[in-house]
Amino acid sequence: MSNTWRLVLGSILVTAFAVSSSGCGEHKSLEDSLKTNAEDEFEKSGAYKPNPKKRPPDGLPPPTDAELKAWDRKDPEGEKHLYKFDKQNLKKMLNYWNELECYRENMKQEGEKAFGIEPGSPEDEQWYQFKQVFIPKINAWQQRLFANEPRILEKSKLIGHFLEAHELIMHGYPKAYNDSDRTEIEKSDAHWIIIENKITKYLKNIGGELPPKPNLEDPKQKEAHDKFCEKALNPPKNTGKAKVKKVSGGGKKAKKLDMSN
Repeated sequence: MSNTWRLVLGSILVTAFAVSSSGCGEHKSLEDSLKTNAEDEFEKSGAYKPNPKKRPPDGLPPPTDAELKAWDRKDPEGEKHLYKFDKQNLKKMLNYWNELECYRENMKQEGEKAFGIEPGSPEDEQWYQFKQVFIPKINAWQQRLFANEPRILEKSKLIGHFLEAHELIMHGYPKAYNDSDRTEIEKSDAHWIIIENKITKYLKNIGGELPPKPNLEDPKQKEAHDKFCEKALNPPKNTGKAKVKKVSGGGKKAKKLDMSN
């Protein structure tokens, strides 16, 4: 190797050693890098100037129970708002209850036909087919209620009793009749009476009362009852199509959409 190449190679090695040596003192390990506080680095940069007056002192005690309660909103009216809604909408709310009674009556009528029947018999098949139609119907009743009254759970106290009755019709009675268990059926009947008593007691507080049960021995009352239940058990289907009605006004014909079910 010539002297010229030896000099060039030596110069390169010296330069590389100097560069690597100068970088070793500044290199941080991964652990040190993770420990770096980004907020501290930001403050050291000079771009951030803290205001001691706006920063709360360290070691402040936790808020007291009295201070926390000050943030809790308490409505002085309380449940009275629920009473107001039920009182103002009593006719509509009691109509929901009457519909539930129709569903219960229908369940008990068909359930009694299926009590003690032989599995696989025509009566058993009839009971099965009834449940296939009835259960979706009573479930749809609740869905329509929430669709028509989207915030009913916040507004009404009666709704809690209605949902308790709905659960009994949808699950309690079917199970009792499926098992042909007379004791469970009687328990369901007793549960229904308890719900009725709760509603009766509450209605007295708002100046209302449950309507008297129809006398089914009276042909007129029975006819009215059957007509109401027929409508409750078979509500009109919502086809999703808007009905167009022509209404007059100001000498001009206008169109009005009727989205009712």
